[in-house]
Amino acid sequence: MKKKALILIGALLIISLLLSGCASGLSAFSWPSVIADANNAYVAGGAYVYAVNLQSGTQTWRFPDKSSSANPFYATPALTPDGKQLIVGGFDHKLYSLDVSTGKSTWEFDGAHDRYLGGSLATADMIYAPNADYNLYALDLQGNLKWSFTADQSIWAAPVTDGKNIYFGDNGFHVYAIDAKTGAKVWEKTLDGAVLGSPAVDPSGMLYVNTYNGTVFALDRASGQTRWQASATRFLWNGPTLDGGNVYVADANGAVYALSAAAGQKAWQQTLAGSVLGSPVRAGDFVVTGTEAASGSTTSTVAFLDSKGAVAHTVSVPGSDNTTLAVSGSLILVPLYNSDATQPVLVALDTSGAQKWSFIPPK
Repeated sequence: MKKKALILIGALLIISLLLSGCASGLSAFSWPSVIADANNAYVAGGAYVYAVNLQSGTQTWRFPDKSSSANPFYATPALTPDGKQLIVGGFDHKLYSLDVSTGKSTWEFDGAHDRYLGGSLATADMIYAPNADYNLYALDLQGNLKWSFTADQSIWAAPVTDGKNIYFGDNGFHVYAIDAKTGAKVWEKTLDGAVLGSPAVDPSGMLYVNTYNGTVFALDRASGQTRWQASATRFLWNGPTLDGGNVYVADANGAVYALSAAAGQKAWQQTLAGSVLGSPVRAGDFVVTGTEAASGSTTSTVAFLDSKGAVAHTVSVPGSDNTTLAVSGSLILVPLYNSDATQPVLVALDTSGAQKWSFIPPK
């Protein structure tokens, strides 16, 4: 039996993770996550979901009107392709559709039996919402349940699609391919650890998956068979990022890797000062990632890596960056965990590392 523990303690965040051979001890609480469209950043974490104007960094709206400590938001929001609905799940077992313009709830799905920890996948006509009750729920855009699929363990990350199948992993070491229309299982693959991040889909026919055991798998999308695998130095909390011919991953030792998408060969490796729990992102000519704040520190670092993995520049930000950054136009959006309510939950940088604004939720 193998045990690994990660404990992060704060007012809005307590994560306690214990992995054994059955991966049955996984539980999680809230830290901020962010996505963006052309106008707003949408931040979920703690008692509210915020819409933040990208030009000014000021609050556009927040949901709900009154906070509830019993219902923090952990799941990364998702935008429907038409840009009208923001889909977000809560710890109250409900999935909400919010009007992007007003932040008002337009419908709620209450058919799940546990918390929403992973973000949803929204397509032109469907929403695929993973839940800690082991189920993936498929809804139409009006919130009506079309089908559900039961996995072996809790599902903590948003699924992905190639237009035909839905792909996702669970905490029971499995990856699934599910027919997007019917919910029928196409294939199932057992890996060497829990899958806590979203897979990445390659148009060439590959699916890339990270495990908590520190392994990157390249799977054949049609069959689930392993094409190649590569090892990190420590656990991989996040999913891989695919860009051109490279797969980018980052581990809890702060090591960031560029791997050949075709064969898994390492193009470069760079080690940062701090654990990386979010997926790297591409912004302009850089691969950008944030780090968890060191023990006793109130700041963390955002690192900009060039095409060869060299650190071009770094930026110190107030708080701990435990999730994936978002990119909108020229802005890089950094979600931050801070136990101090006077500190920001979101900072916007440009690709030079200059801070454009920071968002501190109003009281």
